Amino acid sequence: MKNSQYQFYEEILPHQFLHYCSVSNCFLLLNEACHKLFEENVQNVEVIKARNPKLYDKLVENKFIIDDTIDECGNILVGKEKMVNSDRLYNVVVNTTLDCNLSCWYCYENRIVGSKLSSGVIEAIKKNIYLHYETTKFKTLKLSFFGGEPFLYFDGIKQLLDYSNVFCSERSIELIADFTTNSTLITSEQINYLKQFRCHFQITLDGGHSSHNKIKVDKITGMDTYAKTIKTLKEINEKIDKRWVAVRVNFDNRTLRDIEEIIDDIDFLDRRKTYVIIKKVWQLKTEKVNTEALKNAIQTFLERKFLVDYYFMPKGCVCFAERKNQVLFNYDGKIFKCTTISKFNDENALGKLDMISGKIHWNEEKMKSWYSDMQPSYCKTCKWFPACLGICNRQLLVNKDKICTFDACNLTQKEYLMYLFKYNILKNELYK
Repeated sequence: MKNSQYQFYEEILPHQFLHYCSVSNCFLLLNEACHKLFEENVQNVEVIKARNPKLYDKLVENKFIIDDTIDECGNILVGKEKMVNSDRLYNVVVNTTLDCNLSCWYCYENRIVGSKLSSGVIEAIKKNIYLHYETTKFKTLKLSFFGGEPFLYFDGIKQLLDYSNVFCSERSIELIADFTTNSTLITSEQINYLKQFRCHFQITLDGGHSSHNKIKVDKITGMDTYAKTIKTLKEINEKIDKRWVAVRVNFDNRTLRDIEEIIDDIDFLDRRKTYVIIKKVWQLKTEKVNTEALKNAIQTFLERKFLVDYYFMPKGCVCFAERKNQVLFNYDGKIFKCTTISKFNDENALGKLDMISGKIHWNEEKMKSWYSDMQPSYCKTCKWFPACLGICNRQLLVNKDKICTFDACNLTQKEYLMYLFKYNILKNELYK
C-alpha cells in the first residue's frame, strides 16, 4: 500500500488538520496526533495500520492510501478519455441569434442585429439529430439554446423542441432543454409551454436592483430588467417542476457589495434545484479584485444555503465542448464547439452544416488540435488534477504561457479548500 499522490492538507485551526483527496473528493478532519501519525509514515503506511487501525481503514476507504499497483494519473487520463468519447449524451448547442435586447458593458460577443435561425438551418439541425442517433444511439439529447439572447427567436426554439420531443418520445430518449438567457423576454405563455420538459436555466443577476439595471439596459423598452428577471425566476420556480436553475452573478467590485440584496430577492428559490455561479467580468484584472468582498460573498451564499460554483471542483466531467458528441450550430449553419469565443465567424468555425443532408463537415485539421493531448505535465502532477482535470485545449491553444485555475480565482489553496469543504457539507445537508 502507498500514499495517494493526489492528497494534501491544511491546518485550518490550531492542532486541527483538514486532509483532502482529490481522487475521491473526500475530506478527513484529523487531530494533531492522527495527523502526525499519517504524515510521519507516508513511506511506511503499515505503521499507521499497526498503531491506529481505525484511522488506517478510513484512509484506505477514502483513497488517501491505495494499492501499490494503482497508476493514479493513468486512471484519471483513461477516465477523462472515456468522458470525451462517451456517446450516451448528444449535446446540441444552438445560437438562435447573435442579436440581443440588452446592452451589457462587459459582453465579449460580436452582436449581429437581426440575425436568427433560418428555416433551412432548423430543418438541417433536425436531420442532424436523426443522423447522429442512427450512428450512436445516444440515450440523452440535450438542446442548449445560446446567443445572443435566445428568446429573441422563440419560434426557432419551439420548432426544435417540438421535433425533438416527438423524436425522443418515440425512441425512449431523455430530452433536456437548456437555456442561457437574460430572461427578460420570457413570457408566461412560454413558461407554460416549457413546463412539459426537463429544463436547465442559466440566468444572470448583475448586482442588486440599482446596479443590475445600470448594466442590463433595454434601450428600446426601458423596462426594469431586474424586476423582470426576479418575476421570471419566480414563475419558473412555481411552474416548471423538472428544473435546474443557475443564477449567475457576473461581478466587479461594486457588484460584490450587493450580495445580501440579491440573496433576499431570490430567497424563494428551492435550494435543491438551484445553485449560484460567481464569475468575474473579464475587464476586471485579477489583481484588482476586492478579495475580502469576494470571500464574504461566497460565505454569505453558503450561509443562506445556496450551493456556490466559484471555479468549482471536482468538475465531475470535462467541458461540454471537449466532448466528441457535442456540436454548436450557429444561426447561419457554421459549426463550432465552444460558446466563449468572441466571434462566430469563418476564422473560428470548425466546420459547416450540409443543409440538404444534415451532415456536419468538420475541418479535420482544426479538430486534430482540438482533441489532441495537450495537457501540460505540471497539470498531471498537480494535487488538484483529479478534481480539476486540467486546462481545456481551447485555452491551451490561445495561451502559450503557463496557466492555472488558481491564477484567476483570488483564493489561496487554504481558502479554496475551506470553500470546498463547506460546499460539500451543505450539499450533503440539502440532499441527505
